[in-house]
Amino acid sequence: MRSKFIVGLIVCILILHAQTNQAQELAEQEEYSYDESSGRGPSQWGKLKPEWELCKKGKMQSPVDLRNVKVETVPDSEQVYAQHQPSFTTLVNRGHDIALEWIGDAGSIEINGMEYRLQQVHWHAPSEHTVYGMRYELERHAVHVNVETDEIAVISVLYKIGRKDPFLNQLRRYLKAMVETNINETYPGIIDPSDITGDEESFYRYSGSLTTPPCTEGVTWTVQNKIRTVSRRQVDLLLDAVHGNENARPVQAINKRKIYLYVPCQGNDWTCVFSRKKMDWSVIFYPLEYLQRKLFYTSS
Repeated sequence: MRSKFIVGLIVCILILHAQTNQAQELAEQEEYSYDESSGRGPSQWGKLKPEWELCKKGKMQSPVDLRNVKVETVPDSEQVYAQHQPSFTTLVNRGHDIALEWIGDAGSIEINGMEYRLQQVHWHAPSEHTVYGMRYELERHAVHVNVETDEIAVISVLYKIGRKDPFLNQLRRYLKAMVETNINETYPGIIDPSDITGDEESFYRYSGSLTTPPCTEGVTWTVQNKIRTVSRRQVDLLLDAVHGNENARPVQAINKRKIYLYVPCQGNDWTCVFSRKKMDWSVIFYPLEYLQRKLFYTSS
């Protein structure tokens, strides 16, 4: 009995803390717009507050158009190692978008040896990132933060119209409740975030920024190469919840940044030898024997 009381108390404290953060986020989102005719549109964000000046002056802004990429085999250090776990959630209408926020420890990802803890996912319609100029119907951002440095890593997924998205489908009745009753938050309960990173081995990687004010730079972006599907009704439901307003920031200048498209190793590709954790050192010390062995097994 005592243990149940303690667990309940902890959950209440976490919910109150989350609500405080949500109120602050909502207040900030009311101060800017995606509508240029409002005078508070994306081109004006950097002028609205001194602390938002990176939105105008920053040289590493997001989103970007994913073109002219440098294709490389995925090294182990660049992989996204995910260890997510189910946790309580709050679904919040933040004014310009819908966010699913995890209360407590929902796990983390690891990139380049750095751990980033999952905070929330939110959606943009249409997509913010484009691929060779093509904008998709929806984009999902899974925001992770390093608790020691406050550095941010975002896992992005692009969607085209097709079959329902299973993850978003879990939230259908809660989104409908938001639309029908005009409430700003609801509690879907425990949700497993394991699906948000997926198991795709090919992805884009670059250094950018938050796509909303204050447009903080130094964000590690991972945009999955595989385009997923979402139903038209699911996209419309997200838009209805924010009163039909689209929430995609225009693409920003790439400047001198490099965008990498990491692809998995293919068979006996020589580049694979150096990207695997257990490297076959015979390629260095016995190159002829290594080549003969690989050619033999490839042809047999």
